[in-house]
Amino acid sequence: MKPAFLNVLKKIGASVAPLQNLVLISLAAWFTHILLRVLLLFRSNPYGFPFVSKPDWFIFHAVCIDFLWIVNALLVFLILGGIVIRIASNNATGTRVKTVAKVTTILYAAFHCFILFFTLLDNETQRFLGGHLTFGLVDTYKDASSIIVFYDYVANDLSVPYLQFVVLVLMFPLTYGVYRLLRKWYRPTDGFYVKKSVIAMLIFYIASYSFVYFIWTGNARMTKLRPVVSLIYNDLFVAKKAVGLTDADLGTYRTAYQNLWQKIEGDSDWQFSDAKEGNGLPLYREPSAELLNSEKLKAQREMQPNFILVLMESQRGRNTGYMNPQIQPSPTPFMDSLAAHSHAWMRMHTSGVPTTGGVLSTHIGVPHHSRLAQATDLAHVTLPSFVSVLTENGYSTHYMSAADPAWDNLGVWMSKWYTAQHYNREREDDSTFIDNAIEYVRDTLSKEGKPFLATLMTRSNHYPFNFAAGMTDEQKNRPLQERINVTMNYADRQIARFFHAVENEEWYKNTYVIIMADHGFPLGENGVSTMNGGGFSNVSWIPFFIHGKGLDAVRDTTTAAQIDIAPTILELAGFAVPNIFMGHNLLRGGSASSPTEADSVPEPLAGLSLGAYSGYAAIGLDGYRFIAKYPAQDETHIFADSDLRQENELTGKLQNEEGRLSATLDTLLKISDYSLEKGL
Repeated sequence: MKPAFLNVLKKIGASVAPLQNLVLISLAAWFTHILLRVLLLFRSNPYGFPFVSKPDWFIFHAVCIDFLWIVNALLVFLILGGIVIRIASNNATGTRVKTVAKVTTILYAAFHCFILFFTLLDNETQRFLGGHLTFGLVDTYKDASSIIVFYDYVANDLSVPYLQFVVLVLMFPLTYGVYRLLRKWYRPTDGFYVKKSVIAMLIFYIASYSFVYFIWTGNARMTKLRPVVSLIYNDLFVAKKAVGLTDADLGTYRTAYQNLWQKIEGDSDWQFSDAKEGNGLPLYREPSAELLNSEKLKAQREMQPNFILVLMESQRGRNTGYMNPQIQPSPTPFMDSLAAHSHAWMRMHTSGVPTTGGVLSTHIGVPHHSRLAQATDLAHVTLPSFVSVLTENGYSTHYMSAADPAWDNLGVWMSKWYTAQHYNREREDDSTFIDNAIEYVRDTLSKEGKPFLATLMTRSNHYPFNFAAGMTDEQKNRPLQERINVTMNYADRQIARFFHAVENEEWYKNTYVIIMADHGFPLGENGVSTMNGGGFSNVSWIPFFIHGKGLDAVRDTTTAAQIDIAPTILELAGFAVPNIFMGHNLLRGGSASSPTEADSVPEPLAGLSLGAYSGYAAIGLDGYRFIAKYPAQDETHIFADSDLRQENELTGKLQNEEGRLSATLDTLLKISDYSLEKGL
């Protein structure tokens, strides 16, 4: 038995002996991967904050994880190549064996070049967005204009500008140089399968596996360090084949969601329906006959009001003057003055990040998908918006953007809902963008003889917060936390120019002005400095107010989110149609509002804020805001809803509340994800 076993080993060794160079390629590639990991973990992110606060807690795991997948890949190529060589050695000359070995070696080297390239891209995606590179993300940003934006990001990298390009140019020659050194040092003389290097690799493989999976585990660390090969496998075989809800689960979640929605809405004007046209969707609801025939809606429809919706890029609630009177001077004097004469919601949160999440949530009344890159992955799904309702009812609807809507695939969605889109790459600064918007709205749109919606999406207040025209070198060199005030002020001045140019027009008297942000931006608060780093108020808390006929000047403390905006706008337009909005009409009877005087702050009405933020999610309900890494919820935070700057964390002190909010958050997001994927 023993001689036979050794004979088998010798045959295997003989088959793979011509492939010894694959071992050297593996070691050379591993060396380069270690350098890439060091450049990722021990540098700051582009915003000037450490990528990880404890890189020493990550680097050894990174080295081991890369070694494990590289050896696994090596074994696959050795086995396949060995089989082909074995066949060739039985049926051909030694020349054919050498050819097979050479082709296998070339393919293996090409495989590692491919993985190294995408590893660098994945590292930079993590540094800029806080999340991994995925097929959905690549498809979303495949437009050529994204290359220009990427260059701007690299040029303004607060770690080492342009280092990414240097690494890209040097990493392949470096890998080849290491490979050549290894070939010089490694001169086998007594058979492939007994070499000390192979034995050492086997020992290190076992040690690495034990260290990563048994000795010092950690789901969050493993997720952050996930290699590109795992990302590709997940996208191909796991992410797109996630198991849906069973009928029993769907029934349970539907009931829980609908009961909560009715409790918050506080009236019986809407009924959830399993009607055929709704196809049993858990979000599908229909207006009652009383609501359809109400005098209030009829009066609003007869008004045929116009709407101007301004979506301010990265406009942080933390830096908006009327929401933070302690900030002097205010970065947003125009917004402050208009908010003083408007219905302003002081506890409004975005329902998705980045811009695609906030903009889509605002339009469709459903939080961003918790798992998919919604703008691209669900572009084929029919999801009506408040804009499509207005368009279908005779409104002229126009989406005007200073940034290219095609860059992140928003253009596909806007083309479904709006009459027309307006973008010109020569008008990407807010000043030139606003000049064009003034001219078009005042001289063309308002003279079409029909009510209109003009949605304006600004751009200049965007990372790295130096896009504002006319910024001085001194302003551009300020820390990010100060520089954002400069660009917010610039955007505020441009919006002021727009409204000063149209406020004396006759049609303006019959126009509702809605000003809000798509999302905020994390600048180190709560330990978060990347866009996809959590659902804290630095990114989720945003300004939102409505100015127009019949609206009193109030400061509303109802908990709210972008999912509420769609039903609220349709209320003002006088339309009640079947829909799948998860949000609530914020102007429903009674309100949690107060005069603008600071000495009168009533208790808020029941409200709900809900959002999904690329690996995190948050809910505001019953006086608390709960944030969790989602779906695992192995990292959670809870604050009082009134603690808008989230300076007093209550995590661990309210276990019953945390458990209840955790379960509610999970229920609502499962329902919303299901509904987004199913559509209407």
